[in-house]
Amino acid sequence: MKQSIRLGRVGGVPVGVHWSVAVIFGVVSWELATAVFPDAYGPGPRPEYWVAAVVAATLFFVSLLAHEGSHAVVARRHGVGVHSITLWLFGGVAQLDGDANSPGADFAIAAVGPGMSVVLAGVFGALQLLLEGAGVHGLVVGVSSWLWQINLLLAGFNLIPAAPLDGGRILRAALWRTTGRRARAGVLAARAGLAFGVVLMGLGFFEFASGNAFALWPVVLGWFLFMAARAEAEAAQQLGGIDGLRVDAVMTAHPPVVPSVMTVAELEAGALYWWYGREVAAVVGPTGWLEGVVSLDRIRRVPPDQQTTTRLGDIAEPIETTPVGRPEEAMETLLVRMDAAGGRPAVVLDPLNRLTGIVTLDDVDRVGQRGQRATAPVA
Repeated sequence: MKQSIRLGRVGGVPVGVHWSVAVIFGVVSWELATAVFPDAYGPGPRPEYWVAAVVAATLFFVSLLAHEGSHAVVARRHGVGVHSITLWLFGGVAQLDGDANSPGADFAIAAVGPGMSVVLAGVFGALQLLLEGAGVHGLVVGVSSWLWQINLLLAGFNLIPAAPLDGGRILRAALWRTTGRRARAGVLAARAGLAFGVVLMGLGFFEFASGNAFALWPVVLGWFLFMAARAEAEAAQQLGGIDGLRVDAVMTAHPPVVPSVMTVAELEAGALYWWYGREVAAVVGPTGWLEGVVSLDRIRRVPPDQQTTTRLGDIAEPIETTPVGRPEEAMETLLVRMDAAGGRPAVVLDPLNRLTGIVTLDDVDRVGQRGQRATAPVA
């Protein structure tokens, strides 16, 4: 999930918003200003309704940020890196750089988000009681009331045991502890997510057919959950094939290395010499420092009339955005970082930070399929 606007860093973690936040912010503000507040305090397009609606929507997104931030804090306490926190159309997402190393840690990271939402519901609920006890009435109380209810609803929805919701992560942790098989637990939690997505879409279509135009929202949400759950199921199955393997068992050792100043035309002229039939090569600068990786796919997309002027360094994935692994690291941990980077190849460095290999998703698929065949039950 790419951030359209960077808000800053919290504890060293980049925090930002996706452009789609503007959509849900507008929908929430409009609903509050034209329906919720007029129903409670009298009809009419009053300016104060819009002011209160914008304040409530802003605090709602602050609540979402606190929800995701709690995931990040607990993840880091359990040794899991956090790549970023992004607010978007369907709420927020804390993008982790790896997986928890135990069912207990997996449970803690998942459960803290709904827990934070419950705490916020309690805070806003207590604020409402204090305001009413002090004789305060009107929109201030209405905003507090709506905020505790929406946070409680957020906690309840996220606790549904279906991946990728927090409840699905909790289910995965429980199944992992019970079976001792993380990949299998991930597949089962993702299947629950697939089923929930189908049910949500079905209910939405039924309500829409009954004349409720707002029912399209659960249809869209159900579709998103279905697609996310399907991706998680595929990733979990992939992990099952590399379960227990180290990075050095999957990587392509001694990958081809090409200079960044070499042009595409020069590479094409000596392709067999430079590539040895591999799909990805490391790119080094004039001083010998590793600058990134370049794939044959990117090279083949360079138009013929630009091949003599396009250097490999111009089309390489820069090292700053390239996932980095270590030979002794668990492959499933590196795979999470590769997925977070959009499936980019990862470079593998030895303890002295020298290039020792490259891992691509094709390498993972190849080894994973071999591992699944080796562990397949015999009828």
